[in-house]
Formats: sequence, C-alpha cells, structure tokens
Amino acid sequence: MSEQKLANVVFPLALEQTFTYTVPPELQDVAQVGSRVLAPFRSRTLTGFIVALPAETKIAHLRALKDVLDSDPSISPPMLKLARWIAEYYLAPLGEALRFMVPSGLMQASKLVVEVTNNWVDVESRRIARRAPRQAQILQYLEQAGRTPVEVLEKKLGVKNLMSSLRHLQKRGMVSIKQHLKSSTGPSVVKYVLALPSGLNEAVALARAPKQLACLSVVREHESGIPQAELLRATSASTQTLRGLIGKNLIRIENRTVRRDYYGDIEPESPPSLTLTDEQAVAAKRVIEAVNRHSFSTFLLFGITGSGKTQVYIEAIKHTLAQGRDAIVLVPEIALTPQTVQRFRAHFKDSVAVLHSAMSDGERLDSWHRIKQGEARVAIGPRSAVFAPLGNIGLIVVDEEHESTYKQSDVAPRYHARDVAVMRAKLAGAVVVLGSATPSSESYCNTKSGKYELLELSRRVHDVPLPLVHIIDMQKERRMSGSRTEPLFSRLLAQKIEEKVASREQVILLLNRRGFSSFIRCRECDYIAECDHCSITLTYHLTGRRLRCHYCNFSKPAPAACPSCGCTDIVFRGFGTQHVEEALRERFPLARVVRMDLDTTGRKRAHDRILTDFGAGKYDILLGTQMVAKGLDFRKVTLVGVINADIGMLLPDFRASERTFQLLTQVAGRAGRQELAGEVIIQTFTPDGFCLKCAQMHDFRRFYEGEVVQRRELNYPPFGRVICVRLRGEDEVKVIAAADAYANRLKASRINFTVLGPSPSPISRIQDMFRHQVFVKAGKKQGQNGKEVRQAVQDAVDWLENEFKPGDVKVTVDVDPVSLL
Repeated sequence: MSEQKLANVVFPLALEQTFTYTVPPELQDVAQVGSRVLAPFRSRTLTGFIVALPAETKIAHLRALKDVLDSDPSISPPMLKLARWIAEYYLAPLGEALRFMVPSGLMQASKLVVEVTNNWVDVESRRIARRAPRQAQILQYLEQAGRTPVEVLEKKLGVKNLMSSLRHLQKRGMVSIKQHLKSSTGPSVVKYVLALPSGLNEAVALARAPKQLACLSVVREHESGIPQAELLRATSASTQTLRGLIGKNLIRIENRTVRRDYYGDIEPESPPSLTLTDEQAVAAKRVIEAVNRHSFSTFLLFGITGSGKTQVYIEAIKHTLAQGRDAIVLVPEIALTPQTVQRFRAHFKDSVAVLHSAMSDGERLDSWHRIKQGEARVAIGPRSAVFAPLGNIGLIVVDEEHESTYKQSDVAPRYHARDVAVMRAKLAGAVVVLGSATPSSESYCNTKSGKYELLELSRRVHDVPLPLVHIIDMQKERRMSGSRTEPLFSRLLAQKIEEKVASREQVILLLNRRGFSSFIRCRECDYIAECDHCSITLTYHLTGRRLRCHYCNFSKPAPAACPSCGCTDIVFRGFGTQHVEEALRERFPLARVVRMDLDTTGRKRAHDRILTDFGAGKYDILLGTQMVAKGLDFRKVTLVGVINADIGMLLPDFRASERTFQLLTQVAGRAGRQELAGEVIIQTFTPDGFCLKCAQMHDFRRFYEGEVVQRRELNYPPFGRVICVRLRGEDEVKVIAAADAYANRLKASRINFTVLGPSPSPISRIQDMFRHQVFVKAGKKQGQNGKEVRQAVQDAVDWLENEFKPGDVKVTVDVDPVSLL
C-alpha cells in the first residue's frame, strides 16, 4: 500500500493479533503510538490502542479509523513496553494488558440494542403468542422496558441467543436492531449561583418574595458562588425561585467543571512531629541512597507489626519528590482506609491522588487525569494503581507485599501487582520497597539469593512490646463445657472480652467466614443444601433467612422442612460472622458490637464509616473477616480474638499454611500498638499446628525455614515455577476430554517440566461450568524467566483451541497462581 498512513491497533479482547487500519488524512497529525482510537471491528465500533505505525502492509482492502480519542497518547512508550512484558509473561493478549492502564470510563464500545418500531406491539404479541412464543415474549418485554441492549434482553429472558427471533421481528417491521456507541465518561459539571451587584434595598424589594430574599442572602454569603443544589437544599427553594432572581438581575448561574474526589471530605491535617528510630533511620537512608543513584534496586523492608514501616515510606517519598521524581504506594484494597489516605495527605497535601475500584468511573477518571497532567505526584491505591500514569517514576512502595489481593485472578491478564511493580521500576531505573511483617516466601528467598536487599525493623515504635498470644484448644473447651456442639467462645476469651468492655478498652474479633451458618443439614436423611449451579454448600444468612452461594450469588429461602424427606429437624452447622454477632449481643448485652464483612460494606464508604466510628470509640467490639486483620491502628485495642484459626489452614493448596500464619500474625499485630498492653487469643482444634506455634511467638524466620523444606523438595515456589491451566465448560464430558488431550499434549513436549493432572478443580463446578485443571511445575533453571515453559503451555492452548469446537471448553492460564481453588 502506498502514500497512506497505517496504524496497527489492538483491542481489549481475548485476541492475540493486531489489526491494521488506514488513518484518514484529517487524523494523521494526532494518530500516535499509544493513542486510543475508535475503529470498526466486525459489525461493532470499539476503542483500541495504536501499538505501531507501520510503513507498509500486504493486507488489501483495509478499513479506516473512525476517530483518534487522544491529543496526547494515553499510553506512554514506557507503559507500552510494560504492557508488552505483561502480555508475554502472563500469556495474555496485549490489548487486555493495555485495558488496565486507562480508566474504564475512557473505553467506548458499541452495543447491539433493540427497540420496538410501531404502536401495535400489544396486539401483535397476542396474535403470535401460540406459534412464536419467544417473539411474543420479546415484544412484551420491550413494550415495558423500551430500548434495551440485546445482551441485557437475553439475560432478562433467560435465553442465550435471541438473534434469530429478533431478525424475524425486524423483517416484519416490529423492531429495529442497531449498534449504539456509549459515550465515555466526561467531566463533572456543576451549576454555581453567584450574586450580582445591586443598588436596591433588597429587603424592601423582595419583601413579597421571602423565598427569593432567603436565597439571595445565602448567595451573598458565598463570594465565589455556591452550588445550586446546595443552595436549594439549604433554603428549601425551587428552580422557579432562582429564575425569579435571574429575571430581576440579582443573580447569575454558571457551569463549572469540578474535580470528583472519593476522599474529598478528608481534610489534610498537619503531620505529627516524629523522630525516626535508629532502625527506621538506617532503612530510610539505604532507600534514599538508592533513589539518589537513579538506578534500579529492590528492598524488602521486613518490619514487625507496629514497627513504623509507613514512616520509612514517607521519608523516602519526601526525598523522591524533592528530586523531581514521582512515587506510587500500593496497599491491599482492604487496608485503603481514610486513616491511610489522611496520613499521606498530611505530608503531601494535594500531591496525593487515590485510585481504586470503589470509586465511580468519574472519580477514578479525575484522579487519573490529575496524575497524568502532573498535578498529583503520589499515587496511592490497590493493585491497579501500579499503572498510574506518572511520568517520572522514582519510587514504588508495595505495602503488605505478601497479600494475595495483589494478584488478579478473575480476568486476564492475571498479573501480580508486586511483580509488575518490580518490572516497572526496572524499566524506569527506579527503586522498589516491598514492606511486610510476614513477607512472602518468594520475596524473602530473593533476599537470601541477593536479588533483593533486606532491611529490618525488629522493634516496635517506643519499644512497645508485642502482644502475648494464647492458643486455646477448643477440643478441651468442648469437653469442659459438656456440650456436644462446639462453643463459640472459650472461657478465657469470654472472660477477657468482659474485662475489656468493662474497662472501656476495645476488642477486635476475627472470623474469616461470613454468613450465619456454613450449611444446613437434615438430621433424618442427612440432606445438605447445595447450590444449584456450583459444587458447594449454601451458606445460611440471617438477613432475609436465605441460603446463599458465595461463588455465584444464587440464593433461595431457607426451608422450614427438609426438601428431601419432609422432616422438620434441620440443624445449622458451622458458624459465620452473623452467628457470632448474635451470640456476642446475647452474651455481652452491654457491649456495643459492629460487624464488618462483605455483607455490611456493600455501600459506598461503608467500610470507612465503620472504622471511623470504631476509632472514635462508638463501638467496643469490631467483629469481621480478614478485613479487620490488616492496616488498622487503634490506640484502645488491647484484645484480639481469633474465633476459629482452622479456617483456610487445611485447604488443598500448598500456600494454605503460609496464608494462615500471615493472617494470624497480622491480626495479632492489631493489639497493644501504643501505651496499653495487648494480648491475643487464638481458638483452634489443632493447637499443635506448626504455623500456629510460629504465630504465637511472632517468629517469621522459624516459619520460613520450616515451610521451605517441603517447598524445596517438591519444587514449589520459591524454588520452582508453577502454572495452573483451568478448563471449564457446561458439558463435563467435553471438559474432561479437553483436559486429557491438553495434558497429553504437554507431556509429549520435550521440555523438562512436571505435569500434574488433569484433575477436577477443588470446587469442581461454578456457575454451571464444570472445572478441571492441569498443574505445571518447572525448576527455575528451566529457561530464562520460565519462557520455554510458558511457550510450551501457550502452544498447547493454541493446539487445543484448534482441536475443539470454539465455545465448548474455555481455557484460562494462570502464571504464578496464588490460589489453586
């Protein structure tokens, strides 16, 4: 092709290839590598990214780009390079990697929508009801709902493919089917009311219009204007009142673009005056020296709970900003509290921008723009904040680096933000600080090999002692109680709760299981209620008295009698946070209890409000799932209780013991962080468990040395690499056949690795999809960064997709998985 500009474009789809388009003359000046574009794709219009501007192509009959959406590319060259690494390492399409580098509000896509086109729909739907019931059902729904995306219509009617019925209706002129392009998220525009100069005696002039006078008085109190909505709320006036004032030339209304800020109500405070401990000063000095060198370095800041790791981060960020460079602070989602944001804003004021999934599209977009335009130079957020569009990265902090929430496991690319942070810093010549009281085995092993530098904080600030930890054998407690059912509270825990509540100290209780009861069982026939769509028992929730699946959200009313035999003797087994909350209120009626789990934090800022109220002393007991285990620092918390430490410890996952140790050590660290001494009570049916004994002694090194013995023998991380390939589909026979074929294909390759399986996944069916998996293990010496192994895995996936009918079996590849469930 000659004399025309070309663009190679990728889309955020599960497609490995790039697509070549011509660039219309009017767009050629703005079409740059990294720019977002609108391009025709099959019958739709999608947002894609220009990844190259080739000089020529052998492809004939090219389509043209419809628009270039960026005057300045959304993806910088370093970020495009990072995206290419993510796509290669995690075996994901480049377009899907790039999708996570911009807010979802910037990604436009057209959708197929359908609407009725005449006024006799009701008559027609009755006429065809017998011979074409599906078409009649469509017309009846559309008459009520109006224009509807086809995918929504299919979901509402419970049908997977309506296109044949829709086309019949379209031919008869009953409906129209069109592509509709949803507009991207725009700026927030707010109407402001401003007072105009007046020579009138307003009290006299508006004597007969008291509402207008009241409005005008409020407006004059705000020289720079007041938002119209706020004015109307304050005066109980209407827009008609304002129109009267405009007609009298006393006010005017102007539109202003305002910044949406999820944490806008948090006022920055003055930072406290702190003197670094000797250990903090040494750690900060080593990081600052590395920042000064402008060369890539990675540190593991191993500091016990309460040792002041955050202050080391702040000192390093101060120095980074002073050098004219930018910083990212990654925190686990559940630790991103107003307390955390306030601490960083106290030091860095408006230079801080927050990015996380609880924000609206508009709030996230405004934060992203502030970062990209250089208004904010410190980005804080969970895993996706690693892609913050800072232009001159000098430092990346990954707090609680061991947290599994840094791994994206639900959609491609299944990246680990900690490892992406290290690669981004390497590409930018920046410094990474990984912080934790319970480092991951991988990170600590990297300090042993010299890949990372170890920095230690072995003492708490002000030399506050670590809490005393008691391990309670609940088998003995049950025998002592004389009851056949397991007690919720051991004698010691109940006694300590009473003491703390009486002395106005506070308690945190951890139970990593929500709901009321884990399952219900019929005593007569042993029937157990299971999900209709997943191979998992249904959890009983007290609210609404429903049984709910925590994997697909299926729910149904709890039965009064057994659906199998009709017996009414149904028992509730296991217990969740709702059950414990009810028991606390009965056992300790004077205690003020608040529960924090997924069921109580669904609304915006609910998580923040609970913690703020607890910190203000409005509650005595904070009960929750792992949300309460990390990142919390409350002066009056002197007791932490773990209701059942065995949850998660016996899962079929080689990391189960490590996760249990980390969770228990972290939650124990919430107790006695300041002047009041703390203690921890861990309830368990396996009191001699190795990870429990290590958590009791706050002894990470002992746990690590014991844990890695088996890991080394079995070639598991940190000594080997693992990849989990999951195959799922609605037809179990086809899934098994595909899994067998895939495993055999892998085993036939000549590369030296171990193939385990195929086998059913621990949860063998989720959302009506049967699941089997193949597990690949390889030594770290097997090719640079495991590239040979990953290529073999991908080649086998490509082969399988050619052998089996598309859609029958879906394949996902998880490189470096953190969970095998």
